[in-house]
Amino acid sequence: MEFLNELNLEDDVKKVLSEKLQSEFQSKLESETSGLKSKVDELLAEKKKVQQEREEARRLAKEEAEAKAKADNDYKQLFESQKQESDSLKSKLEELSTNIKRQKIGTEAAKLAARLTKDAQKAQLLQQQISQRLTLVDDEIRVADESGQLTVSTLDDLATSIKTAYPFLVDGSQAQGGGAARGQGGAEGQQKQISRADFDAMNHGKRAEFIKSGGKIFDE
Repeated sequence: MEFLNELNLEDDVKKVLSEKLQSEFQSKLESETSGLKSKVDELLAEKKKVQQEREEARRLAKEEAEAKAKADNDYKQLFESQKQESDSLKSKLEELSTNIKRQKIGTEAAKLAARLTKDAQKAQLLQQQISQRLTLVDDEIRVADESGQLTVSTLDDLATSIKTAYPFLVDGSQAQGGGAARGQGGAEGQQKQISRADFDAMNHGKRAEFIKSGGKIFDE
């Protein structure tokens, strides 16, 4: 130690003091260095722990995001699959409903055609014409006009109309034919021709009487 040289001490004493001071300094230095090293190690351990926790949080967040994306994709595929199945089922139900409706109308038209003629070919032609005048409303056969609008006419009314429109296809009506012209002269010809609008305005009894008398209907 430099300051010992300035003291008026024996060399031996100076030496002992110097060694003692050096020993104490070294001991204190080692103690402080050891404490500092421990603090550094503690800080490094804490830093490493924070880094590990951060990496674990990132890993968990990534796994969660991947799981969510997979779940969303699975849900989307499931939704699209169910929608396709639902649309397919809806289409099949609509097709089935249409077929049932067509079958019911065809059956009713065939029954009505069979009432009008015993000839199979004529009945087939009549069935086609009758089917165009029938529709299904609330599972009930209804009569429509030529434009497809619902009417209050009954099946008997439709049969009468068909007899008038297609007498050559109806048994027992061939003699009446379709040959009566609109421009026939004489009172009898005039009495047996009326417009379709006037015919539709008649009640069922008058219609039947008109048809029975051989009357003809012309379109205005």
